[in-house]
Amino acid sequence: MQMDIPNFLIAASAMQAVVLSLFLLLPPNIEKTSNKLLIVILISFSAEYVEFLLSGIGLTTKYPNFAYVGTLIAILQPPAIYLYTKSLMYRGFEVKPHHSVHLLPFALTSVMFIFEYYIQPDIIKEQIIQQQDLPGIPSSIWLALAVHGVFLFYLFCAIKMLHNFSIGIKGIFSDVDSKQISWLKILLLGYAIVWAVSLAYCLSFYIFKRPAGTEYVRLFGGVAGFAFINILVFYALKQSVLFSGLTKEEGELLTDEPFEDKITHATAEQKKRIAQFMELKQPFLNSNLSINQLAKQIGIPPRELSFVINKGFKTNFFDFIGGYRIQHAKHLLVHQDSGKTILDVMYESGFNSKSVFNTAFKQETGMTPSQYKKKHTIPL
Repeated sequence: MQMDIPNFLIAASAMQAVVLSLFLLLPPNIEKTSNKLLIVILISFSAEYVEFLLSGIGLTTKYPNFAYVGTLIAILQPPAIYLYTKSLMYRGFEVKPHHSVHLLPFALTSVMFIFEYYIQPDIIKEQIIQQQDLPGIPSSIWLALAVHGVFLFYLFCAIKMLHNFSIGIKGIFSDVDSKQISWLKILLLGYAIVWAVSLAYCLSFYIFKRPAGTEYVRLFGGVAGFAFINILVFYALKQSVLFSGLTKEEGELLTDEPFEDKITHATAEQKKRIAQFMELKQPFLNSNLSINQLAKQIGIPPRELSFVINKGFKTNFFDFIGGYRIQHAKHLLVHQDSGKTILDVMYESGFNSKSVFNTAFKQETGMTPSQYKKKHTIPL
């Protein structure tokens, strides 16, 4: 096997995946559900790339039963990615017996491969292998659609779940920067594009029989795999430090439907009570304020407080608290002493992120904090 750049990247990616899996097997890493699922992702990824390497050195031609083993193991990757996403979102998430339903794609695809390939005579297997441009390309268009369909379906579901999560947590927290898991959403979007390209290549193989550019595809796969492994592991190891997931109580606020029977005259009373509390006690100055904390301070059940903010104030918790913080920042910018900087004002108003502060301030006033200060400052 010639160790060109594509093969080097493929080999490096497979090796990295194995080494990192061994690292995650060590205590206390293995105790986390998210790390267990990450191991499945890494091993299945490594198996897929090892198949490329075995094909490159001619082993799959000599031992045709080795062919597609990596592809089959890789079918475990999409449901593992989906469950891994959930494990990052919810702190108490555990893999339970009912999650075994996610093994169905692996089981069904295995049956298809058995009938399409493994029970065939060796001479037929060798013909199938020799006809393929790249290792892992299924022996029929139906298998290609099945394999790619599983990946794209689960990736779509995981991306959609992350999108809904990023919207939902704005109803729970006043600071969502570290809780967005946006890195995983971007990574999975990129991975979905890779699989969409792979599907297009497979379909062109069956339509045009021998598409050109095999070396470019291998290079693309090598670069994409190397990037995927490194980005995934880098951010995965940081994630538990930044955000360990929603608690059970917070998760209920995210998933429960609002109770419509509460929208009565009590909403107006609660609105007044909440507004008075916000003005007098200024709880928004706590940069890590959550809806559970505010509910406890006011003496209102969290779900009811969430309902009143959503229905009564026509906004979510994040924007509700942000509005008070902006008003406080405007006051400080106008009346502050000359020794305080814009950054001082940002922190004193309850913001943790400069980008969030600037974006919210400009949306509210049409100006940056500096422009607002210059225009409205009252000399002391």
